[in-house]
Amino acid sequence: MSQATVAVGQVLAPALASEPPSASCAIAVSAAARSTAQRAVAHAAATRRYIYCIIDCPEPTTFGPMGVGNDAEVFALPYEGIAAVVSSTAAEKLEISRENTLAHQRVLEAVMQRGHTVLPVRFGTLAKDKPDGPADAESRIVNHVLVQRRDEFNGLLALYRDRVELGVKGLWTDMNAVFAEIVNENDAIRLLRKRALSGVSPRWHCSGAVAHTRSGGLPLTVRLGELVKKALDAKKSAAEAELLNYLAGTILDARQNKTFGDPMFANLALLVNKSRQDDFAAALSAFEDQRAGRVRLKLVGPMPPFNFIELVITWDD
Repeated sequence: MSQATVAVGQVLAPALASEPPSASCAIAVSAAARSTAQRAVAHAAATRRYIYCIIDCPEPTTFGPMGVGNDAEVFALPYEGIAAVVSSTAAEKLEISRENTLAHQRVLEAVMQRGHTVLPVRFGTLAKDKPDGPADAESRIVNHVLVQRRDEFNGLLALYRDRVELGVKGLWTDMNAVFAEIVNENDAIRLLRKRALSGVSPRWHCSGAVAHTRSGGLPLTVRLGELVKKALDAKKSAAEAELLNYLAGTILDARQNKTFGDPMFANLALLVNKSRQDDFAAALSAFEDQRAGRVRLKLVGPMPPFNFIELVITWDD
C-alpha cells in the first residue's frame, strides 16, 4: 500500500529439569576456555585487520570479543598517543548488512564508553599483509596510517574531544489531528475530499477537461493522495525547521536524515558540546511542553559523531 493511499484513508476516515550447580559451573568454565582457545586460533589464522576508528590512547588496550563478523577480540594499536582500534579477520571483504553495520557501531560506542574520543572510520575498511613485502597488516596500519596522518588525527581528536552526537526523532502523537489540519488548510484537498465523500469522481483527461461520474473513483483518490502526501511533506519540513530553530542555541551542527512513516517529522543527528547536554535536554522538554502533548521527541545518545566525521583510509597497493 502506497503512502498516498494511507494518507487518503486518514483524510476520509473522520467522515467514514536442571543440572546440579557444580556440574553447571564446570560446563560453563569448559565452554569459556574452548571459546577463548578458538578465538586465539582464529586470530592467528586471520592475517587481515578490520579498522573501526582512531582514538586517543597511549598504550595497547583490549575492548572485548565483539569484532564484526566473527566476535574476534577488539584491541588498540597505539602510536605516540593515538591508536587504531582493530580486530582480526580472514575476510577479504565485509558484507554491508544490518548485522555487520550494527556490530561496527557497537564497537565504536563501547570504545567511547571507556572514555576515549572516537573518530569513526568508514565501514568495511581492511588492512592486509602487503603483497611481496615484509610488512604485516598491523605494521601497515601504524606506519601508513598513524605515522603519516598523526597531525591530522591529533587535530580532529582535539576538535571532537568535548563533543558528542545526539539523535532526536520528532513524532506527532495524533495523526487524525494532523490530517484534519491539512484538509482545513488546503482548498484543493478539501474540494476533492468533498467529492470523494459524495461519490462523484472526476475523470482527468490528457486535455485537462474533467468529466464527472458516479462510478470508479480511482483517478480522484490518486490525485487526492498525491496532494495529501505533498501537503504532509511540507508540514513535516516546517515542523523540522521549527524544532531545529528552537534548539539552535544548544547545538553546534545538525544533519537532517530521512524520516520513516507518517508520524515522524524529524530524524536529526545533532552535534552538542558535552557541557551543554543538560541545556539541550531541557530545550527538548520545553519544546514538547509548549505543544501540549501533540509532539513527542525521542532522544538517543550520546554517541560517537557518526554523522559528522568518517575517516577514509586507502592503501598504495
